[in-house]
Amino acid sequence: MPVWRSLPPADRPTTFSRQALDSEELMISNGKKISIAYNLRIDGKLIKSISASKPLRYVHGKRQISQGLEKALRGLKVGDRKTFTLSPKDAHGIENPKSFIEMPKARFPKRDHFIGKELTSPKDGKFLATVKAIKQNSLILNFNHPFAGKKLHYEVLVISIEGEGNINLKKEEYATTLSQ
Repeated sequence: MPVWRSLPPADRPTTFSRQALDSEELMISNGKKISIAYNLRIDGKLIKSISASKPLRYVHGKRQISQGLEKALRGLKVGDRKTFTLSPKDAHGIENPKSFIEMPKARFPKRDHFIGKELTSPKDGKFLATVKAIKQNSLILNFNHPFAGKKLHYEVLVISIEGEGNINLKKEEYATTLSQ
């Protein structure tokens, strides 16, 4: 189901006009604070769904999201919907075979000794590696991004743009936009 059909109405009051939506200064561009809802699929499987009530917020051009995703969103306006696919090169890169490293099992707790386990940093919880194989005394770890080498299929709805004149969808406009 496309993301815009499954999203609840925005719950913050705001004002705007159709003329404002046509203004270039209210398009996604560098330095603007953007809020989007989206569904992300890999090989047809829903991997992540971000709702309009808790959208992804980022500053465009600050590399807070992948460059390929930024490029695909540039120029969109509030209420715009876009469905697109990013190649591995434009998303998180291709898998680097040099990023597969064998490490002793003893360095990791037994709960981490299974294929597919994503290992995270104990300091900040950020992704470090995925267990790809298990040998008698070691683990083969993949330090590539989990989406490296994958095509990413996005369905995106632009919720708000803040910059030189803020704009958000009103509840009435949001409902109209989503039902189309």
